[in-house]
Amino acid sequence: MGFYIKQIIKMIAQHVLFPIYYFICCRKPVTRGLVVFADEHKTACPPSMQRLHDALLLQEGLTVVDDFFDLQAMSAQAGMRRMLAFMKLYAQAEFVILQDNFLPVSSCHKRKGTTVIQLWHGCGAFKRFGYDAKDDIPQFYKGNVYKNYDLVTVSSPYCRPFFTSAMRIKNPKTVRAYGSSYTDCYFDEAYKGAMREKFEQIYGARNGRTVIVWAPTFRGNAGQQNKSERTIGETWIDELAKNPDYLVIKSLHPHMLKRGESQPLTTGELLFSADLLITDYSSVLFEYLLLDRPLLFFAPDLETYGTDRGWYLSYEDMPGAIVTEGEQLADAVAGTLGKDVYAEKRHAFREQYMSCCDGNATKRLIRYILHEETKRNDVEKLV
Repeated sequence: MGFYIKQIIKMIAQHVLFPIYYFICCRKPVTRGLVVFADEHKTACPPSMQRLHDALLLQEGLTVVDDFFDLQAMSAQAGMRRMLAFMKLYAQAEFVILQDNFLPVSSCHKRKGTTVIQLWHGCGAFKRFGYDAKDDIPQFYKGNVYKNYDLVTVSSPYCRPFFTSAMRIKNPKTVRAYGSSYTDCYFDEAYKGAMREKFEQIYGARNGRTVIVWAPTFRGNAGQQNKSERTIGETWIDELAKNPDYLVIKSLHPHMLKRGESQPLTTGELLFSADLLITDYSSVLFEYLLLDRPLLFFAPDLETYGTDRGWYLSYEDMPGAIVTEGEQLADAVAGTLGKDVYAEKRHAFREQYMSCCDGNATKRLIRYILHEETKRNDVEKLV
C-alpha cells in the first residue's frame, strides 16, 4: 500500500507542484553555459556520467553543477525540497544531463532554451524496459516519465529503435548512436591499469587463481525491488567459490543491496580484472564485450523471468554458454575457461550492439554541447 501512496504523491507533485514552481522560476532567463548533472538515486556522480562530467569541467565557458541525491533515503519532506531545488536549477540551465529515470525533468513543458541529455546507464538492448516492460512503470501512473528529452545516447545504431519504443520517443532522431560516454574508459590504458591495481589492493594477489565475477541483475523494478530473490543461484556460486583455483567475487546490482550495504568496487571496476563474467540478464555483458573475454550465463529462473520481463533479443543466441541448473555450473565454468568456443559470436555481438563505443563517445557529446551547428552535421559524420 505504501508504494501506491508514494506513486500518487509523485503524480500530484509531477503534474501540479513542479510545473507551477518551474513556471515561476522561468521568469529569469536561461544561464548560458550552465550544465546540471542530476540523479535521484546517487549521492555522488555515477560512473556512467563521470567521463563526460570531468571533461566538461575542463571546458571554458561552462559552469557544471551537481545535483545528486538518494531520494529513497530521504523523508518525504526532504525529498520534496530537494526536487523543488532541482526545478529551480532546471529552469535556469542550458543543459541538464541524466543517466536514469528522473521524474522532475518530465513534469513540465520545458523551455526551448534548455537541452536535456539522457546518457542512460547501460549499453546494448537486452531485457525490455520502460514502456516496453510489464512492471517498470505502474499502469495507473499518468504522464510520460521520459518526456522532454532532446538527446538519448545509445551504443550502436541497432539499439535506436528499442530505446525509441521503450521511452515513447516521438522523434526518432532524438535517439542517436553516439556511443556510451562511460565506455571510453575501456580504451584508456592508464585507467585500466589503475583499476587492476585497485583490485589487487582490495583482493590481494591472484596467486595463479582465475578471477570470476558474478554480476546478476535485480528482479522487480526500481520502485519495488524483489530483494527476496537476490539469492537466486547464489548457493551454487558459493559452491563454485570453494574451488581453490578460483577467486569468485559477487557484485550485486545496487538495487539488490540492503540499506547501508556497500561493495568495495563497482561491477564496472571489477571487469578489468575478471577472467570470466557470470551474469544472467544484466546489460553489463555488453561492456564486457569490449574486453573480449569469456562470458557465461547462469539463469536458474530463465523460463519465468523471460515470461515476466521479455527480451529485445533471443536469449538462446547469447555469446556464451547458458546454464539453468546449478548442478551444471562448475562443469560449464571449467569448459568455458578450457576452450573459448564463443569468440566469434562475441565479436558479432560487439559489432551489433557496441559499434559506437570506440573511445570517442565523450568527444561526440562535447561537440554536441559546445557547437549547435554540429548537432546534425559533423557529429553524425563521426558515427
